Amino acid sequence: MRMDVTPAGDRAVLAELGDVTAAELHALAASARRLEGVIAVIPGHSSLYVVFRSAVAKPPLFQSGGSAAALLNRRHHLRVAFTGEDFPEFLARVRREEFESRIRTLTLTARYLGFRGGFAYLDGWPPEWSMPRRPTSRPVARGTFAIAGAIAGFYPIDSPGGWNLLGRTDASLEHALAPGDTIVIEPVAHVTPAPPAPKPALQLDYAEVLSAPLATLVRAPDWSRVEHGIAPGGPFDEFAAALANRAAGNAADAPLLECAMTGPRLRFTRDCVVSWCGQVRRVRAGEEVSFGRVTDGLRGYLAAGEREGVVAHFDRGDRRVIRAMRGPHRVEIGTIECEVTPSLDRVGIRLRPLQPLEVEIPADLKSCGMQFGTVQLHPDGSLVAMGPDHPVTGGYLQPLTVLHDERWKLAQLAPGERMRFVVQPPY
Repeated sequence: MRMDVTPAGDRAVLAELGDVTAAELHALAASARRLEGVIAVIPGHSSLYVVFRSAVAKPPLFQSGGSAAALLNRRHHLRVAFTGEDFPEFLARVRREEFESRIRTLTLTARYLGFRGGFAYLDGWPPEWSMPRRPTSRPVARGTFAIAGAIAGFYPIDSPGGWNLLGRTDASLEHALAPGDTIVIEPVAHVTPAPPAPKPALQLDYAEVLSAPLATLVRAPDWSRVEHGIAPGGPFDEFAAALANRAAGNAADAPLLECAMTGPRLRFTRDCVVSWCGQVRRVRAGEEVSFGRVTDGLRGYLAAGEREGVVAHFDRGDRRVIRAMRGPHRVEIGTIECEVTPSLDRVGIRLRPLQPLEVEIPADLKSCGMQFGTVQLHPDGSLVAMGPDHPVTGGYLQPLTVLHDERWKLAQLAPGERMRFVVQPPY
């Protein structure tokens, strides 16, 4: 098997595998996980995105053999009512008798995850039953079973989608599947999906949250989440978060609040020391505090601990100049000046290049893995820099990847600012 391995920033590589089956893809993923220093392997349609704990000095060597058994985790039996709005059109291509006798015999395999909520792209749908993707997206209910070409999938959450909607399951599938899982469908006449679980309210063990419109409780990145299509998360500005924690006497990676633009309003339930934007103070139980605007950037961190720690201030340089490496997709691209748009959150930041990028986008680009710091080029000419809550795979060109120690600068970009990607060669 011929592999094409290219750097994806300074701590990851993309291995393009060519025409592989799902079993071959998963066997190679299991082999890649055994490489020294690997913390995550993200299967794409025909690729592996391999993330390392530290900088990669040269492309690693992959074994092309082995068994996929380690990744064929679970078998799911799902009840599906084939009452979708596109099912009558599907039956114009397939006789109902043939469909009803054959659907129970199919085994669908999760080839890779992506999109939203751990959407699993399923192999095993008969090619003669394929339908082209719809020309436009529309709202799709969670649990919907759909196809695009000969790929099948269940929408795990309510979301827009352009696939052909054939049925619906009553199973809860948000982040429930892993690559290599298999699915057997039991057709039924009717299903009653359970209501979605309510989103948990922001809760702190040291204070009552009175107002926190743009606050997120963040913890250290958890790379095991990638197996279920969830980004590892973590602070957007890991360095600033560590400074805030240390100033409150905590470990550098302790949980804390990440706030965009402004801090929260809290009523403290116990005495503690709090650190906010370089300032440390003691608060008493019952005290009500409104934390003000974030200084020097878009995001600030609020940490609470038992004692005053080390308060440190560092000049980290110009946050609007961000160093990146070309790739993993091979595109000859240099310094890029951009304007930050209002479309930004922990998932990603949309940037408008000040000069059009003369880049030809391949028509047959297949979805591949991503990481915090991946920069996508979209068909409208905009760039999207991925944040810590990014989708684990995507189908857009990846011309740049931000260096690991530069990613904090993405966190502090504010709408309307101008920034510059400075590209350096790999390795």
